[in-house]
Amino acid sequence: MSIRPSVVYVIPDKMGGSLAIIANLLEHRTADEFTYRAVLTHNTLDRETRSPRLLAADTQAIVEFAMPIENMYAVVRRLRKAIGTGPGVLVCNDFVEMLMVTLMDPGRTVIQILHGDYDYYYDLATVHEPLVHAFVAYSRAVYETLLKRLPHRRDTIFWLPYGMPVPPALRRPVPGPLRLIFFGRLDEAKGVLSLPEIDRLLALAAVPVTWTIVGSGPAGPALRSAWRDAPNVRWIDAAAPAEVIGLCAEHDVFVLPTRAEGLSVATVEAMSVGLVPVVSDIPSMVELVDGERTGFRVAADSPAAFADAIAALSRDRGRLEQMGDAARQLVVDRFDIRARTAAYQALFARWQELASPRPGAQVKSYGSSLDRRWLPNPVVRLLRTAIRAAR
Repeated sequence: MSIRPSVVYVIPDKMGGSLAIIANLLEHRTADEFTYRAVLTHNTLDRETRSPRLLAADTQAIVEFAMPIENMYAVVRRLRKAIGTGPGVLVCNDFVEMLMVTLMDPGRTVIQILHGDYDYYYDLATVHEPLVHAFVAYSRAVYETLLKRLPHRRDTIFWLPYGMPVPPALRRPVPGPLRLIFFGRLDEAKGVLSLPEIDRLLALAAVPVTWTIVGSGPAGPALRSAWRDAPNVRWIDAAAPAEVIGLCAEHDVFVLPTRAEGLSVATVEAMSVGLVPVVSDIPSMVELVDGERTGFRVAADSPAAFADAIAALSRDRGRLEQMGDAARQLVVDRFDIRARTAAYQALFARWQELASPRPGAQVKSYGSSLDRRWLPNPVVRLLRTAIRAAR
């Protein structure tokens, strides 16, 4: 009796855009030849906010590890066990699963999704390229950069925008201060530390606004300190996806002074209910904010430019409404979850065609002298914990 092939997504269990993309692909899939499994990974040494969500997979598991304390081989053996045996597709999104693919044969067609226009993802793809059968870039900017990095892989690099369900809730205009929202990881890479300066410049220009900040992250304490006791700022540490959409519907403008993105999930979610995005002018945002029809792209490191765009929307509420309508329509036209999920499933259906023999030589050497197949993990953990404590 033949074994039914499966698609296994391996994804960090952090709250954020990458997990939202995978969650939508699973929730809106249609019946095909595969069973679908999700394996969430969690580094117990990482203090990132964990996602409590249950994904719409046939099975879901979590693999916890403590790197760099643990022996790498012990970690990847646990991950390999959670992935399971049998034919099909392994969808890789981050480092630990690429480490596993390097150290042992997963016995599957390996597809890597690049979730950001960052060197981190391009380096992952470049280093592990011989072991990856197909790459997915979900923005045009990422696709074009990856083609430059790996021109010989043109036939196995696919530009597949993600999708999202367009919510029925719509933003409703109200008089008074313009309602601004940021949601996402509170990280310097997202430019969040410039938000208080944008607020200060708006106050100097006599533009009344309120802010809602949703999320947590390493820049959170510094951001709160810079905005200490600000009466027009509301803080929400975490919110489920449906709650975020509901919050968006209560605001007017989404502000994202980020320095780099893949294709910003948060921006698409905000636009889906009619928020006007005021975002950094970076390559990946061109797909969402074209000219000044659906929002504003401004210089990433210029709080003054952000403040000027927000002030313009505050003073011309008619334009705010027009741009909000256009933003929502763009999401309806380009990011329909049914069409986008079908495109991913069509790629997975080519798993046998895409497969190729595994290279004989190891692609990259990872770890230290303590990362050996035969070394007991308790011994490695003890030694590395002692070394860290002594520093």
